[in-house]
Amino acid sequence: MTLSHLFQPDEVELAEHYPNRAEHAADGIVHAVGIIAALVGGGLLVAVALVNRGVPMATASAIYAMCLMAMLAASAVYNLTKPNPHRRILRRLDEAAIFLMIAGSYTPFTIQLLPPDFAVGVTVAIWVAALAGAAGKVLWPNLSDRAWCLIYLAFGWLAVLVLGPVVPTLPPLAIAMLVVAGVTYSGGVLLYLNHAIPYRRAIWHACVIIGAAGHYGAVLYGLVL
Repeated sequence: MTLSHLFQPDEVELAEHYPNRAEHAADGIVHAVGIIAALVGGGLLVAVALVNRGVPMATASAIYAMCLMAMLAASAVYNLTKPNPHRRILRRLDEAAIFLMIAGSYTPFTIQLLPPDFAVGVTVAIWVAALAGAAGKVLWPNLSDRAWCLIYLAFGWLAVLVLGPVVPTLPPLAIAMLVVAGVTYSGGVLLYLNHAIPYRRAIWHACVIIGAAGHYGAVLYGLVL
């Protein structure tokens, strides 16, 4: 792949994603499971955070839960909708929501683990970067999928590096769940980029949900309980 390929958009917005009904159904089931789990788990997380940690952590947990729901809902609408003239916009919104999800995922950690003054600055910086990325995805679609995947991974792991010094303060199980989440997300990207794999989209979205479950577990066990 040459540098020029990074600036060739992948024109798949108006194409059918699935070679057969079985793959469409499989991806639909994966999305349904993820959305239901996120809805129930998000409500539980906010309630427990409010009781155990107070309003600031409950607010951070609510932001995280809403970003997770937004990402899954946007993904379902875009991927499962039949080809139509509006699909290009749906795709941009779907992939812009990934930036919000990354920022939302780290908000509970920055609020809970970092010193108060530093926490505000880091949280704002992460969200500014996320909003810039989301805006870029909507307004500048000329980058290829490969380029955007690299940006997503860089943004996600950059947040990990920022939180690196305080991560050891978490329980070992919470750290293990974060590692599983990061590896699952990253491995899922590699699988998604291989167009020869059957059920590629269902597998990728399953990796996203498994990664999100690991991250959710780390927030619940490591920060809220």
